[in-house]
Amino acid sequence: MSFNFIVFDQEQFGELKDNSTYFFQNINRIRYQDAKRDQVNYLPLHLRKPFDLQLAISKIPNDIFLLMQQGIVKPLIIMVTEHWDLFDTFAWVQNDYDLTPDFGDIPYSKMIQHFTNRSIPEENVTWLVPMDSHIEQIDFLRSRGYKIACKFIQFDFFLETLRLTANKYEPNTKTFRKHYSCLLNSTQRNHRYGMVYGLWQNKLLPHGDVSCSPYEELTETKHSNWTDDSITTDQYMTNFTDWHANKDEFVGSLPLVFDNTRNQHWDLINYDEKHIFEKCFLWIASETKKTHDGVYITEKTWKPIAYGNPFCINGDVGSLKYLHKLGFQTFDKFWDESYDNDTSVDKVKKITQIVKDLCSKSLPEIQDMYNQMLPILKHNHEHLKTFTQHDDMLKNL
Repeated sequence: MSFNFIVFDQEQFGELKDNSTYFFQNINRIRYQDAKRDQVNYLPLHLRKPFDLQLAISKIPNDIFLLMQQGIVKPLIIMVTEHWDLFDTFAWVQNDYDLTPDFGDIPYSKMIQHFTNRSIPEENVTWLVPMDSHIEQIDFLRSRGYKIACKFIQFDFFLETLRLTANKYEPNTKTFRKHYSCLLNSTQRNHRYGMVYGLWQNKLLPHGDVSCSPYEELTETKHSNWTDDSITTDQYMTNFTDWHANKDEFVGSLPLVFDNTRNQHWDLINYDEKHIFEKCFLWIASETKKTHDGVYITEKTWKPIAYGNPFCINGDVGSLKYLHKLGFQTFDKFWDESYDNDTSVDKVKKITQIVKDLCSKSLPEIQDMYNQMLPILKHNHEHLKTFTQHDDMLKNL
């Protein structure tokens, strides 16, 4: 059975609109006045986040709400360019007050209430999300008697973006001039400062292409009333050797600039960073690590797979395990990947040691290691090229 999208001006959402419309451009579109009961019709809502959406929801015409009440049109929340903790399950298992949280106050409930308050059944709402952490969280809440009736479909926007790149690029013989690249001149995060500090402290910067934003004192937290998890950048960095003795010199060395180009991962047609991956052997993916539970993989990890390079992931616990579940291979035959089970500080330290060990090798030795891992790199590249999630999503819809 085919389905239709109701024509709706997504630009009305302004900054709330996500950037995923490219992957839905070939779906048949009709006016809501032409929607019939014997069709499958979705109202696509490309949204970046599940918070404070009253303004966005108010842009939906009342006539469409009436069609959604009758089930002739169904809401399709497309929230695939960012990963949010919709269920706040951490509040049930680790909070400072020994109280039962309010299920009605979580992001999922607040979003769904925009529809149920207009007599649209929760089970008529379909939600596209980039990761699969919702599965465990929903099971957890259902075991405690909570109802989650919305349907979820997983669609990894960044995987699909870099699949386009992989389809245009074939891994070939490379001649490496640097041991690694670690490009972090983007949103500041504590674990990113920790990664660059480890490279700086061990005098590894000349062996790689490295960038980093200016130093900023951050306070990272889930912003939840249920747990006090705040940590400042300085508090985080004190976990690394000689931080206070080196802080002024390290901060003074920032920013580190690589090539001054903008982040290109949104450019689906002209995207090309092969020059980075043909010059540098190891890619260090310092992932987003937002205020979510579970694993979040972005373009930072899919890049080396698309271009045929090995990588380490400075990200969520279980990131490598998640890739294995999808059928990708990693590099435990060449270095210690136990860092995947470690929390942030120990993860950074272990990855720094991997880079240090690699930098102790000559470039010809690195070249030989690359040749040994080519079967893994080619498998990953081909697996990304042929990944079927887009077709699977359309079938599920």
